[in-house]
Amino acid sequence: MDLTRLEQRLHAIEERLAVIEQHLAIPAPSLGWHDPVVPVSNAGKADVSRPLNTPKSGNWLGTIAVVCFVLAAGFIIKLSVDSGWLTPGRQIVIAAVFGLSLIGTGFALLHADRAYASLLPAAGVIILYLSVFAAHRVYNLVPFNTAMALIVMVSLLCIGLYLKIKHDAYAICAAAGAYLGPIILGLQAASMFSMYYFVCCSLTFATISIWLRSRIMTILAAYLAILITSLIGLQLNDDVTIAVVLALHFLIFTLGTYLFTHVHQQELTEKEAWGFFPVLMLFYAMEYFYIDRSYPGLAPWLSLLFAGLVLVLYVSAKHLFPDGRIKSQSMIFAFVAIVLFHSFYIELLPASVKPWLYVLIMLALAFLPLKPATMKDRGTYYVPALIGFVILAIEYINILNHLLHLNSSMAAGDDPSSWLMVAFAALISTWLALIYRRDDLAQHEEYGSSLLGAAHLLALAGFYRLADPYGSLAVSACWLFYAMAVMAFAYQRRDKTMAKSALVVLGFAAGKALLYDAASTPTMVRIFCLLLTGGVLYGAGFLMKKITEWEK
Repeated sequence: MDLTRLEQRLHAIEERLAVIEQHLAIPAPSLGWHDPVVPVSNAGKADVSRPLNTPKSGNWLGTIAVVCFVLAAGFIIKLSVDSGWLTPGRQIVIAAVFGLSLIGTGFALLHADRAYASLLPAAGVIILYLSVFAAHRVYNLVPFNTAMALIVMVSLLCIGLYLKIKHDAYAICAAAGAYLGPIILGLQAASMFSMYYFVCCSLTFATISIWLRSRIMTILAAYLAILITSLIGLQLNDDVTIAVVLALHFLIFTLGTYLFTHVHQQELTEKEAWGFFPVLMLFYAMEYFYIDRSYPGLAPWLSLLFAGLVLVLYVSAKHLFPDGRIKSQSMIFAFVAIVLFHSFYIELLPASVKPWLYVLIMLALAFLPLKPATMKDRGTYYVPALIGFVILAIEYINILNHLLHLNSSMAAGDDPSSWLMVAFAALISTWLALIYRRDDLAQHEEYGSSLLGAAHLLALAGFYRLADPYGSLAVSACWLFYAMAVMAFAYQRRDKTMAKSALVVLGFAAGKALLYDAASTPTMVRIFCLLLTGGVLYGAGFLMKKITEWEK
């Protein structure tokens, strides 16, 4: 079939489809079956103009230019100091005029390219910040109060410029320069004036971030403020003041983040929330470090207070949204869980009370209405659940260690009866979790088997410590009694996994009877142990035959 005939047939099909579409009132397509033809001149214009109109093209050149301007201003001042060309006052004036000139030039270019032109006012603001910083810290031209007033004025100017420019390039560049400039240029940043200077910067950029509607602005400023303050604090001999300044940064950015959510009715995304997590952990570590060096007993309590403030703001933010759920809750719960683990569990909780946490956690698992299979946002609880599991493991090992070495390595003040009490409370709570969480554990057999193994090992150690003072026969009797009780309970519940797990305890009892009791105990004890073990094993075998019939 030639192409002419094929095209005629396709044209006929198209006409018939047009009749059907007209009958069904379906709008016809704007183009036929041929590919649309784009004029060469228009296509060429589109291809040529597209990269020229991209707002981010060339911005990296502008950023480098800002760095050059700031470094030039700093080194002009440094050179004039080294050579004695100008008096310190004139040097500061020249730097300030240079900064104002950059601001004016940027405003003149706003109509051409707002994003690119905003970099010049950012450089000007950085230079003004550094000029005031150098005037007080390097040259002592102005007293502390005057310098702080000038810093506040520059901060207000920075906010006012943003209201005119309204571009994130200006704000981010100004923030990075304001925090890093004194350190990069070596303007003797290790001083108390620097601490208050950075607080003013934090207030400024936290405010701008709300108007800018930029979480990145808040995250960047928070990282710079807390990191630089912490590093400078290591060179100063005033831990209390550094801790107060770090707390101020925390309050500024925490409340700023909350106000952002409240004003714009815009919650943190999950990525934004986890972007705050490292800076929260940095603040927690450094704040604890500085407080602990001056007031060791106060550090955990203040840490819990900060975590409580974060929780209060989280609960308040939840009420701003109809469904009462926000995406930052996984990060909030992770931070609070870590603070509780370190400040409360490790630092504040007495050693004698810690084992009872195992009991409390197991009772909570048994009786709280938790349904992991149907729970929404299960990822929210991963970190708290992991920390809870770590506490369970630590205290479980702690209990076993004291039961097995109670006489040989008992610390001063340890009461054997107290460890027996907590051990059997832990055993009972574990069995309650096994009983009341049977349906959930049935869906994850590995969890159920692990929990059964933990319960049996705890029972073996507990009954051994309880009955050992009364002789080997008492220990064997307790183990065998426990094993038969488990098998009878499993038989009544028709639970094959539980019944088979009791064979582990029977194996321990039989091994003890054959390897230890039959060789090293008195004759009468040996006879009773073997008779008791044999009778229990025979009865257990009868039950296992019945259980095997369930499978058939």
